[in-house]
Parts: sequence; C-alpha cells; structure tokens
Amino acid sequence: MNEGIMQGTPEDYEAIIQSLKDYAVFTTDKNGLITTWSAGAVRILLYEPQDIIGRGGEILYTAEDIAAEVPAHEFQNALADGKAVNERFHVKKDRSRFWGSGLVFPLYNKSAEHIGFTKVMQNSSDADQAEANLREESAMAEALVAAYPEPIVVLNAAMTVVNTTASFIQYFSMDKQNIIGKNFYDIADGGLNMTMLRALLENVIKSNNFHSSFELTYEHPQKGIRSVLVKPRRVYQRPNELFSLEFEDRTDDNALMEEKDVFISVASHEIRTPISVIKAYAQILERELKDAKPIVRKAIQKINEQVTYLSALITSLLDTSKIKTGKLLLDPEVFELCGLVKEQVESFAVTQVSHRITVNHETDCIVFADKIRVASVINNLLSNAVKYSPQASEVDIYIGNEPEHQVKVSVRDFGLGIPADEQHKIFQRFGRTDSIKKSKIPGTGLGLHLSAEIIRLSGGTTGFTSEEGGGSTFYFTLPLY
Repeated sequence: MNEGIMQGTPEDYEAIIQSLKDYAVFTTDKNGLITTWSAGAVRILLYEPQDIIGRGGEILYTAEDIAAEVPAHEFQNALADGKAVNERFHVKKDRSRFWGSGLVFPLYNKSAEHIGFTKVMQNSSDADQAEANLREESAMAEALVAAYPEPIVVLNAAMTVVNTTASFIQYFSMDKQNIIGKNFYDIADGGLNMTMLRALLENVIKSNNFHSSFELTYEHPQKGIRSVLVKPRRVYQRPNELFSLEFEDRTDDNALMEEKDVFISVASHEIRTPISVIKAYAQILERELKDAKPIVRKAIQKINEQVTYLSALITSLLDTSKIKTGKLLLDPEVFELCGLVKEQVESFAVTQVSHRITVNHETDCIVFADKIRVASVINNLLSNAVKYSPQASEVDIYIGNEPEHQVKVSVRDFGLGIPADEQHKIFQRFGRTDSIKKSKIPGTGLGLHLSAEIIRLSGGTTGFTSEEGGGSTFYFTLPLY
C-alpha cells in the first residue's frame, strides 16, 4: 500500500483516500501538521477539512496519550519499521471518545524523500456501541412501561416507538407488535390532531422543555371527540436519548371543571353583596367605637382585615372564572411602566417594613396595557417575594429592555425557593407546592395564575427561575409602545 502511494500521482492518491468511506484517511507533514483529510475522516471524526487542515494531529488523541507522547512514538515506529499499529482511544470534534483501529505509514515523494505520514483508521467501536446503545435503550423503555399503568409511549430521538404500555395500546386501539420500531407520526396519524402535535413536540425538543403539558383533541372510535392531555417527559440523556409521552383523557374532568367554574362565578356574585354589607357595618363600628376598649378595637380591626381578604379572594375567583370563559376584559392605555412599578413599591412599603425593596431600571418604558391589571401583577409579585422570604430583608426589582421590542420586569427574593420537581405547578390555577403547604404560609394559589393570564392577554410573557433554599426571580414582559 505504501509503495503504491509513493509511486502514484497526487491525483491517484486523492482518489484512493476519498474512496475509503468507512475509514478515516489523512496525511501530515513531518512535523505532524495535517495536510489532507478524507470524506471518511469527516464522517468518523466530525471535523470538516477547513477546520482541521494545518492543525497538529495530536488533537485527535486523548489527554493521557498526549502527555505520554504517544503521537511522536507512533511516527518514530512508522519510520523505523515502515508502519506502526495504532489501536487506542481517539477523540472526535465533539470531544467524545471512540476506539480507533488502524495503521500509520511514512509518506515519501517520487525522489524517496520522507515528506510526512499517512494514517488509516476505522472506528471499531461503532457497531458494538450501537448495539449496546440499542440494548440499553430497550431495557430503559421496558423498565418504564412496566412501572406505569397510564397510556404511555416511549420514543427515541428519531421519533421511533421503542415501547408502550398496555393502556396506550388499548386507548388508541393499536397492535403493539405492529408499531414497535415505527415512526410515531406514522402510527399515531388517526384521530389525533397531528399537525398541532408535531408542532408542539418539535418545540418541546428544540427548547428542551420536557415539563410543559398540552391538550389535544382525539376522535375516539367509540367515545367520540375526547380532550387529551399530553405530558412529555425526558427519560434518558444522550447517547440513548429517550422521552415518553403520557396521555390523560381529561374530557370528563373538563366537564366537571366547567360546572365548578359556573358554581364559582354564581357563588362569588352572590357572596359579594353580604360581604359589602358586613364591611360597611364594620366601618360604622370602627367609627362609633373609636374610644372603646383596646380588645374591642382590635376585634373590629380583625373583622375589617378578614373582610378585605374575602373581597380580594372573591375578585380573584371571579377573574379566574372570566379568564376560563374568555370574558376577562382589559382596558388598555398608554403609561410609563417604570413609574407604575415605583408607585406600587411606595404603596407596598407603607404596609410592610420587614424588607427593603430596591428598584433598578435602564430606561423609561412606555407600554400599552391595562394599568390597573398590570399594577395588580406587580403587587402580587412583590407580595410573594416578601411572603416567601421570611428570613431575608431585601427584594430587588430590575426593569430593562429585551429583544424584539419588549420590556422585562424582574422581582428577585432571597427566600425559600422552589424545589425543581414542583416548579411545574407554579402558574397553575390553585397551584401551590407541597413544601409551601407544609410551611403554613397562607395563600390561595390564584395570584400567579391570574398574573400570568393578565400578562398573556396583554401580549407579554411570564416566567421564573428558582433554586430551593436560594430564592426566586419572577418576571414578566410587555411589548414596548
């Protein structure tokens, strides 16, 4: 082989190395700098020619072999013996390791002058590793479906069905033997809104957000149109990337929720009148008994506080009902957001002295939104920041411009934080984490849900970052006017 390379033309040599698709073939000069790079080398080592030609060949070796001067020893052995065996771990462009098996030859020109080296290498671990990956993938999927009774399908990165639970097969009226190994979109294209499902799943995978559930319609062959909640979850990381889709039929639950919403709406309206009457009489008592004993004045104060809390709760319940039915109306106007934030902070500071609230902003921000509703969002974030950081003494607010003509308001506390496995509950209606319930900090779980919906209806977004024991930062964005 070396004799042929030595005697052939450069064109002959180039044709040879480019024809070896299953081998990485490249040459170096006498100093080890790479001079040619084959198509097989691109496939196996992931470097394009323009990324690697001119660089030292030691980049393909592990740190341990570089420290032991293995590349230099291989070249010396090749010169001495006419070739050198090269079987060891190598490193791809993505820094992953593989077992490379091949030979190193000295390279001569037509005058028999030594001009460099040729390396021919095969990825010996590809076949074995792929088989091992498949076995591991299958075992993980088998363990998952054995542990859950819910309708679940397990998919790999190529959207191929790896396994399913029996309830998935039963619910979607499928044959397990006929769908394993097939593309999910092909086998599920019957009754499900596939256009929406594909778009939502692609967004989940692209954003790596495997904790966002979504609802789809499904035309059940016996039960008719059903509302199905789809919950994607990551099962295993690369290289055996697996994720599952759990399907939950929410049709009956949604019907009950609608009935509950109607009840909440009617009950809230009916309760509002007696609450207003109680508040009016409590204010009369407060005015007429201002010289009464301290215990009496304290009792009247508590009545007023609880009536105020009940009024706020009823308003929240009515608003959630309106949001659910699409009847929550906003009254947008042009206003300066930084000024509104400062107003809310000043008002909030009157009622609490436990925390120092600092406002930082880059610029004045004009927005077009419902000023009263946005004020309630700011007040809710402030209230939560103080309430859920009882051992802290500071809250930071930052206002800054964002890409795509948006302004962002962030409220940071230094309090309890939210456990990672409970963060998906935060913006749900009545969503309160188990850790907060155990802390006995009062709340309804409606404030953040309402805030998120108000901002959504205003064309903005909401979100948060949190670390258990390390505090939280809640934020919202609005379009700039």
